[in-house]
Amino acid sequence: MKTQEPASVENWNAFWNFHLGVWKGRWARYQPNGELLETFLSSRSFEADPNKKVINQLNQYSYDNGFHAEKNWNYSLLDHCKEDGFMHPASDYMRGLAFKNGAAAWLVPQVISNQYFPMELFLANENIRHSVGMLYGPDGTLERTACIREQRHGLDQSTWTDDVHVIPAWNEGSNWHGVTDIIDSALNRSTTEETFEKKSQADQSEYFFPDNIILRCPKQLPVNKPFTVSSLWLESATQLQTIRTSYGADSKLIDVRLEKLSRLRY
Repeated sequence: MKTQEPASVENWNAFWNFHLGVWKGRWARYQPNGELLETFLSSRSFEADPNKKVINQLNQYSYDNGFHAEKNWNYSLLDHCKEDGFMHPASDYMRGLAFKNGAAAWLVPQVISNQYFPMELFLANENIRHSVGMLYGPDGTLERTACIREQRHGLDQSTWTDDVHVIPAWNEGSNWHGVTDIIDSALNRSTTEETFEKKSQADQSEYFFPDNIILRCPKQLPVNKPFTVSSLWLESATQLQTIRTSYGADSKLIDVRLEKLSRLRY
């Protein structure tokens, strides 16, 4: 009889079973008002030992002015696989929570006063993926956002455009139905059928990035109030994915939810 693996190991494997390989793409960083700060080409490479217990990550960045930079990290199952997610080597208070289809969240399990609050949310479809990121300062003020669009190395042609500027607001429409996968703060997993409903909040910013990607996040991290950060990707007229992180009034993570939705073409 096969022994069920711990939730922490299941979470570890969910990320690395999908994301290993070389991902080529473009980063774009933005000011809180949506103005472009910088953009550059990137390669994020993930290599593992045969048992996927030791991972090496190499990030390479190439700028239009010829400047080149690299960052390198090593993960191990022993040191970085935690009961509340896997730890990022660059930040001992960040955790990764991963779904099996490539969607994932790098986040901080609890907002702590006078500490930076970063987050990166991934959505994926086989050999293409994107992530949106945001960074809040120690005072809870949004400092910048980011959109990273990538493809797995070896694709003949990218499906992403070269556009980097935010675009005019648009509406994702209605009549979306599908399945929601849930990972709570203790890495328990569940699934439910839901109908998509836009959950807007007061004091929330919306960023409409190229290629039908939306980021929704607070302008200022609230104190003693629940809040959410979410990303939406309209893959086609009939396919939609969203990933949403929810925090309670105690500033602690409640869960991460992945919605995979579809609708009939009109």
